[in-house]
Amino acid sequence: MYALPGIQILLLIASVSVVTEYCDNGTGECKELTPSDCPVIFYNQHLIGAEVKYCDEFNDIVCCPIPLDHQNLKPAEQTRPFEKQCKQYNEVRSACQSTPFIVGGTKASGKEFPFMALIGTHRPNKSKSDINWDCGGSVVHPKFVLTAAHCLETDESKAERLDPNFDSPKFVVRLGELDYNSTTDDALVQDFRVVNYVVHPGYDTEDEEQGFKNDIALVELDRKAEFNDHVAAVCLPPDSGNDVQQVTAAGWGFTADGVKSSHLLKVNLQRFSDEVCQKRLRFSIDTRTQFCAGSMSSQADTCNGDSGGPIFVQHPLYPCLKQVIGIVSYGLVCGSQGLPSVYTKVHLYTDWIESIVWGN
Repeated sequence: MYALPGIQILLLIASVSVVTEYCDNGTGECKELTPSDCPVIFYNQHLIGAEVKYCDEFNDIVCCPIPLDHQNLKPAEQTRPFEKQCKQYNEVRSACQSTPFIVGGTKASGKEFPFMALIGTHRPNKSKSDINWDCGGSVVHPKFVLTAAHCLETDESKAERLDPNFDSPKFVVRLGELDYNSTTDDALVQDFRVVNYVVHPGYDTEDEEQGFKNDIALVELDRKAEFNDHVAAVCLPPDSGNDVQQVTAAGWGFTADGVKSSHLLKVNLQRFSDEVCQKRLRFSIDTRTQFCAGSMSSQADTCNGDSGGPIFVQHPLYPCLKQVIGIVSYGLVCGSQGLPSVYTKVHLYTDWIESIVWGN
């Protein structure tokens, strides 16, 4: 009984936070399905039926249409910095392949996912090939990679980790890779030192049984990446993407054989409803900031080593680009049919990302 007030507080926070959350490409606003908050849907459910769009179906938060005269009708390139950048990325792509932890995945092709990043650790006194590739990430800007906060946990302080004169492993990033154990693959790699990284201030690991909270971070490279067909950026999402049921993950994580793949793998996953997710995991997730995905029909999943990598969908406007809607965070068991893994929702953090990547 003592947990009830906490639940009420969480619901209150959630209801307040969705007031300014837009959906359906800016034509709707996330609101509670009540007569006062969204009467147009509340009183017409019998007509709309299954076509109702939800921001959070589990908590009855719907995408409530905004009157036409109140919608932000400016072109995407005139709104958010990341949307302007996304349009520019599309204009410079000369070619692309349009394709709709990795377990049950298939090998990716060269240049198929040019936004994929490898994040590893390397000791300065070791050979260049002696790198532990521990996590994935996604390029969002020539100098920044988006990843999971837990990928950047260290035994030493951040200052010590970044200090080239302090004896500790150093973070390194590789872009343009396909198979890091091959020299004949279709890859054009660029290697970088990490000069800074920013973990979200709300990142929380105090209760390991409950998983990670606000598991998102940005890594700053020592120089700008050179964009080409092998290295390019992924776009940030303008809305929640809750209406998308099929997503794709890619990474160099462990496979069903318990062996880490040196070749980039891809896998299609099914989003689980919040209700199904809560039932199948032994802990609750924060449905506002996290979502679940997996497979009901196979062992398709993400696994150790895929952490920090993107969950993405096809960009609705630009055929050569993808949108990252999630970040691989954690799970219980890799590749267990019907058991989902947990991902950080990216769209809730776009303001924070913009303040670091495109801030003054």
